[in-house]
Amino acid sequence: MTTRSRQTVMAILGLAAGAVGAAAEKVGVYDSRAVAYAHFWSSPASQERDAAIAAAKSAKAAGNTAEYEQRSKALADHQKKMHEQVFSSAPAVEAMAALASKEAALRREIGVARFVSKWDEKSLRSVKEEDRVDVTDRLVREFITPTEKQQKVLDSMKTKPPISLWRMKLLNLFGAA
Repeated sequence: MTTRSRQTVMAILGLAAGAVGAAAEKVGVYDSRAVAYAHFWSSPASQERDAAIAAAKSAKAAGNTAEYEQRSKALADHQKKMHEQVFSSAPAVEAMAALASKEAALRREIGVARFVSKWDEKSLRSVKEEDRVDVTDRLVREFITPTEKQQKVLDSMKTKPPISLWRMKLLNLFGAA
């Protein structure tokens, strides 16, 4: 191989490596509210929730007050956490955990290095606007194919800001005013 051929091959490989590097620099940005909402309505999450409700009802029917109260409290705590994730800017922890086994394949498919919530300002500070790719709809589709009603909710999230997290925590603590 001549020096010129070697330089040409190296230049091509360099360009290819640059293209891969550029794709790796893209960041998948998602609305954590929409992803948490989709996860909430997904079949596995619904089955888990239904089982927890049935277990609480069963404990109550059996007269096991302590177990019933424990399960009821766990359900109430879960509901508060879901409200913070769906209506505010709390991280969609359960949803992203449910995607963990698919995350690498999803990132490769979409062409991003990582996923970051659009509400995670600290993580997004170093990411240029042109390096951000909205992956919300793609992540939602990992959980559900939205019904018409669900799609309306998801669409409304695109135009409405989240309730501030501190306000949501107060609402959860003291109830709606």
